[in-house]
Amino acid sequence: MNILPDDWRTWRRQSPLNGRRPTKTELADAAEQQLRLDDLLPYPNDADNAGLLRLLIVGTNPSPWAAAVQAPFARPGNRFWKSLHAGGITPTLVNDSNGLDHEDERMIAERGIGLTNIVSRPTSRSSELSRDELQAGCDRLVQRVRVLEPKVVAFTGITAFRTAFQKPAAVLGLQDTTDLDGWPAETQLWVVPDPSGLNAHESVASLGEKWAEVWAAATR
Repeated sequence: MNILPDDWRTWRRQSPLNGRRPTKTELADAAEQQLRLDDLLPYPNDADNAGLLRLLIVGTNPSPWAAAVQAPFARPGNRFWKSLHAGGITPTLVNDSNGLDHEDERMIAERGIGLTNIVSRPTSRSSELSRDELQAGCDRLVQRVRVLEPKVVAFTGITAFRTAFQKPAAVLGLQDTTDLDGWPAETQLWVVPDPSGLNAHESVASLGEKWAEVWAAATR
């Protein structure tokens, strides 16, 4: 799926750390200053991305590490990129712990994959977010999905999903969206496990199996 012109260039901010890892002070500053992590999308305006996404992956919120290096799921120990590779979503393994390189950004975009977060405020743990933050983020996400028109949306983390979408009985997998006000009927909604290393219930292999299901739905 090649959706980009040959002269496409990333619009996202690159890591200000020039390829090195953030210090403890820089991580604290990222959280305190609420550094914003740019979405990983082909273009900065949602309307320009309409119809270009097979799969929109939605995290809960960025870690201070991810915000500091301007790369999603970048904190060492997070198994997100390893599980996407294990599930066949990316043909190569992305290592963005020091920042995301241009070649990987282009590969992700050309495969029709986008990444965003339901809450932009960086925290070390998603449990630090309030119910109001999560539910306000859900409302914004629904409106964005209507514009972006992805085939599939996959949310990472069942606990945050239950709170954000006000579905306390939700389980992992494909979700029923008929009672989700404003959600476009043509877009599937999935929930996959939190890839954080703190989630001892999952391995890279088990996460990869779940992502393979999502990718199969997105590429049918």
